[in-house]
Amino acid sequence: MSKVFQRWALLPAAIVPVLLVAGCDVGGDRTQAMKAAVTPTGPYTRSPSPTGTATAAGQPRGAVESYFNALKAGNVDQIVSLFTGNAVVELDGEATAEGTKAIRSLYQQQLQGATDLVSAVHTIVDVRTVGGESAVVRSGSKQGDARFRELFLLGKEGGKWKISEFMNNQSS
Repeated sequence: MSKVFQRWALLPAAIVPVLLVAGCDVGGDRTQAMKAAVTPTGPYTRSPSPTGTATAAGQPRGAVESYFNALKAGNVDQIVSLFTGNAVVELDGEATAEGTKAIRSLYQQQLQGATDLVSAVHTIVDVRTVGGESAVVRSGSKQGDARFRELFLLGKEGGKWKISEFMNNQSS
C-alpha cells in the first residue's frame, strides 16, 4: 500500500473524532461530546490511556510525548528528528512547512524567545493505529491562556514511529 494511500486512509480516522469533539478544549468537559463518539470499524486499534502513564518505547504515543518533551526543552534538533524527511507541519497562524529544512526553520522561529513552553500542559486524548504501520494521535495543550488542539499522523520509518503530518489550531 503506498504512503499516499495510507495517509488518505487515515483521514476518516483522524477527522471524525476531531469533528465530534470540536469546540472542546483541554481541561473542559468532554463527556458530552465523547458520548456521541462511535468506535470505528475496520483495522483500527484504539489505545486510550491517561497522560503520564508509562509509555512503551517505540509506540506512537511515545513519539508524540517525545515531541512535547523536546518542545518544552526547546531542542530543535530533537524535534526535527521526530519527523519523517517529507513531513508536513501546519501550525496555527503560520505558513505550512514541508520537509526537514522548512520544519527546522519553523521551529527555530517558534522557539526563539519562547519562555512559556516549559509550563505548557499537554494531554494526549486519543491514539489509534491502523494496520500496525500508521497511527493517528489527537492531543490538546494549554500554554498560558491559549488552548490548542493537535493532530498527528505517524508512520514507521526505519522501524521507528515518526510524525509524517502535524497540525494544530487554537481552540475557541
